Amino acid sequence: MDCDDIEFGAILAPHCRQTRARASKTGRALLIHDKTEVSFSARREPIEGLGPTGNNKRQGFYLHTALKIADEDQEILGLAGQLLFYRKAAPKRRDGQRETVLHAKRRPRESEVWRRLIEQVGPAPAGQTFVHVCDREADNYEVYAQSVICGAGWIIRAAQLHRKVRPVGQTEPDQLQSEMITTIGDLLTRQDFQEGYEVAVPATKKTKVRTAHVQLRWTSFWMPRPNPCSVWAKTNAPDFIRMTAVEVCEVKPPRGVKPLRWVLYTRDGVADAQAARQVAQDYARRPTIEDYHKGIKTGCHLEERQYGTAARLERVAAVLSVVAVRLLQIRAIARVEPERAALEVAPQEWVTTLYQYTASRSPKYTQRWTPANWTVLEFIRRLAGLGGFLGRKGDGVPGWITLWRGVSKLLLLIEGRQLGNKKCG
Repeated sequence: MDCDDIEFGAILAPHCRQTRARASKTGRALLIHDKTEVSFSARREPIEGLGPTGNNKRQGFYLHTALKIADEDQEILGLAGQLLFYRKAAPKRRDGQRETVLHAKRRPRESEVWRRLIEQVGPAPAGQTFVHVCDREADNYEVYAQSVICGAGWIIRAAQLHRKVRPVGQTEPDQLQSEMITTIGDLLTRQDFQEGYEVAVPATKKTKVRTAHVQLRWTSFWMPRPNPCSVWAKTNAPDFIRMTAVEVCEVKPPRGVKPLRWVLYTRDGVADAQAARQVAQDYARRPTIEDYHKGIKTGCHLEERQYGTAARLERVAAVLSVVAVRLLQIRAIARVEPERAALEVAPQEWVTTLYQYTASRSPKYTQRWTPANWTVLEFIRRLAGLGGFLGRKGDGVPGWITLWRGVSKLLLLIEGRQLGNKKCG
């Protein structure tokens, strides 16, 4: 962590490069984007190089991640890209007036991180297709333009339904009459709902888990390049980008509950209800990356690291970002394929060391299990058992805290085993 010639991006680069090259069974992969705040306690002495977070009373940085998963079975393939950045306050004008839209477009903005991460990921390797899945914060023309340049698709939740667009017709979008220019909201209201199905809605702080009945409708349009726009968009973005909007709307929600409603932009054309439903189901995979961020912070305790410089904290963040992916992969497979062989999922050294430790404490354990027939569910429960997981029949898959405690202890066991095998003299 104290190597000045190694930076955050260099540590992550090999993992991201291998992840981008790793193809799913169908060749189509979802790249789920999101950012998370990494804050260090306000009780600590100020650390040189860190920036403000939250309400500017804490210090830290932000991680913006693209998590690659397979579309057919949601297998977690790894990190396709990740950026670390610091938040900067908007500059104040000398005359004390508010910053104009034109000035805001000309200066570097935090929202550019969405476009820069797509640029870092780049085009998909031959035989693969990338689809970037993002929340409303990515509803930005530069994001769409960068995806077009990289030859990638997108599924992005709309944040601006009042944006002016051109309907798809017989003529080019720049040749349409002014009275035909409308908004996305108006275009959608002209369409009829054509499909209904049920979707599981996770619990929130105010609502319980529920099943919502939703309907779908969709329409295609041309989105024009905004004016004013940034220097990058003026130089690189096309004048118009064609896309489709899919609206997902809940029917008859419970009393007092805000109805579920998504308006999703996608580059792919939507020919029928099945294609529209696929867009909605792909977007519903977003919570996977929230679980990943929980794995970094709650599981790997990134925010509790005691390094005294920003550079060292950046490096440990890069290392733990990859460790969290490994844990998330094992945890996800234990839920979906509990009978899968542990040696196919976890590092061989992890499996053999944990098995030997378990067998040494419970000799009868070897009568049923060997490293070759150890299932991933049994492995992860024994791993979390090192961290205090009780492993009762009704306990299910371990949580992040006990899992990380178990990994920490297992890594110490591996290190001790390696030292014990060294010959002196």
